Amino acid sequence: MVEASVNFHAPEIPMQVTEIVPAIGAAIEGVDLACMSDAHFAPIHDALMAHHVLFFRGWQLSKENLVAFARRWGEPQAATESSFGKLDGFAEIDVLDYDATRPPYVTQEMWHTDFTGREQPTMGSVLYALEVPEAGGDTIWVSLAAAYDALSERMKTYLAGLRAEHRTIKAFGDDIRSKLWQDEAGQKRFEQIKALAPVDHPVVRTHPVSGRKALFVNEGYTTRLLGLARKESDAVLSYLFDHLRTPEFQIRHHWRKGDLVVWDNRITQHYAVADYGMRRLMYRITLKGDRPV
Repeated sequence: MVEASVNFHAPEIPMQVTEIVPAIGAAIEGVDLACMSDAHFAPIHDALMAHHVLFFRGWQLSKENLVAFARRWGEPQAATESSFGKLDGFAEIDVLDYDATRPPYVTQEMWHTDFTGREQPTMGSVLYALEVPEAGGDTIWVSLAAAYDALSERMKTYLAGLRAEHRTIKAFGDDIRSKLWQDEAGQKRFEQIKALAPVDHPVVRTHPVSGRKALFVNEGYTTRLLGLARKESDAVLSYLFDHLRTPEFQIRHHWRKGDLVVWDNRITQHYAVADYGMRRLMYRITLKGDRPV
C-alpha cells in the first residue's frame, strides 16, 4: 500500500494527513478533537473534501466533546429520525449497540448512502467507537466519485440528466428488519416510514464543495431510473450496483476502541459488516444536508 503524507502547520499543533488508499480515506494525526480552533479545523475540512472519509485513532471524548466536534461540520439532525437507539440527554446522538443476543439487523446486502429517501439526504456522519469486538465488525466505504470516474465515456453520456427514485421503505420494509417494528413505538415508526413519499435525485450528483461528479444510486434506497422501461432500469441499476462494489473504490476499516470516523455522505456509500458476536457499541451523530444537484 502506497502512503502519501501532507503536513499542515496550524498554530501550535502540527497536523498530518496520511492518504490510506488512492480513491478514498485518510488518517489524521496531530490534532486535539476536544479543543480545536477554527484554524485547526480548516485543514481537516479540506482533507474530508479531498478524501471523503477521515479516520482518527485512540480518542477519549466526552459526549459533550463529541457533539461539539460534530457541530463543526454542520447542524446535527435529531436522533429520533433514525431507527437506532437514543441517548438520554443528547438529542443528536444515535446509539448503535449490538452483540450476540442483539445482533445487527443488517444481515443481508445493505450498501447505502444515508437517508437518500429524503428530499435532502444527510451531509455526513461522525461515528465514535466505545466498545468493539476483537474480530469483525468492520465498516466499508466506497468513493462514488472514483466509481463515476471509472465509467466509460459512453456510460457517462447515457447517465447524464437521468434521475432515480429513492424510497425509504426499500431499506426498512423487508422481513430482515421486521424486528425493528415489534413494539408499539416501532410500529408507529414503521407506519411513518411507509407513509413517506418517494423522492427523485440525479443519478450523477455534483459535490457542492469540490465540484466532483459522483454516482448517486445505492442498493438500500434506489428503486428505479425514471423515464426508462422497467427492464432497462433494472439492468442499468444492476450494473451500477455491481460497479460500485469494485475493490479499487473502497476502504475497509477495522475498528479499535476510541476510533472516530467522519464521512461525507454526499460522495460515499457504506456497508456495515455484520460478522461479529461480541459487543459493538458506537455513538453516531448525523448531519443535515441539502438537495442533490
